[in-house]
Amino acid sequence: MTSSSIPDKIAPLVSAVRDRFSGVLGLAAANLATGEEIAVEADRTFPTASAFKIPVMVEVFRQERAGHLRLDERLELRPSDLVRGSGVLRDLMPGLTPTIYDLAMLMIVVSDNTATNMLIDRVGGIEPINRTMQERLGLSSIVVHNRIDFDLIGDDNRRIAEASPRDLMRLCALIAREELIDAEASRQMLAIMRRQHYLDQVPRYIEYNPYGPEFNLPQPVWFANKTGGLPGMRSDAGVISLPGDVRIAYCTMTEHSADTGFTFENEAEIANGILGRILVEYWWPGDWAAAGVGRSSPYVDAVLGSAGAVRA
Repeated sequence: MTSSSIPDKIAPLVSAVRDRFSGVLGLAAANLATGEEIAVEADRTFPTASAFKIPVMVEVFRQERAGHLRLDERLELRPSDLVRGSGVLRDLMPGLTPTIYDLAMLMIVVSDNTATNMLIDRVGGIEPINRTMQERLGLSSIVVHNRIDFDLIGDDNRRIAEASPRDLMRLCALIAREELIDAEASRQMLAIMRRQHYLDQVPRYIEYNPYGPEFNLPQPVWFANKTGGLPGMRSDAGVISLPGDVRIAYCTMTEHSADTGFTFENEAEIANGILGRILVEYWWPGDWAAAGVGRSSPYVDAVLGSAGAVRA
């Protein structure tokens, strides 16, 4: 497949998203039930921001299965561990002793930077993570360059990590198929990703209730994902579960956006949200108009028009 491959039915809609976006946009998505793929600049290397925390989680579970660490092992939070940016550990008192599983959960669901660095240190640094991605899994574009250090990163978003949308999508597909490390490890990682708190990108325009299972509420769509964001770029990689055992592995990535802010209506988050809506509507296994899972928005309407435009 070439770097860009879009079904004719949705090509004008994807083009409309790209035309409205000030930067560069990449997308890789696969319907795991049919094998159909969608690609837009899928092999271009983008900065990942916090989406690189999925490879960190993978290495944690790989080493756990290899007997190099235990998920119930406790690590002490030291003053030197505290990192600025997203997460909650930065706001808590040193001396806490979360388990490695706790740290993995915090790293994914609230993108905790302190938890991330603690896990990177525990697995032996960035080198084992890169070996697993590139040598063991053949995902050559996924490269972690540094622990999270904003003084080192400066104004270069690529100094944390880089990847192509296709390789991050393939990583998520392995988890969804229960083929990464082993079936149980894949299920555990997917369960963590389903607890995600940041739903402002690909799930943005889908009526999705992340608290559904806790309150025994019906849930036709599920997301298991990890987002990332730095000035001028956003990323979102994960798995979407639809009725009828339809699963979509995906990754959206952007960079060079003129919008460098972190407001709720960030340009890149809206673009990724519309792409997510297109994916769900295109691969929805039934009557989309009757599904009631699309969220109304002027931004969606500007691209998709009336409900069901993807199916038209």
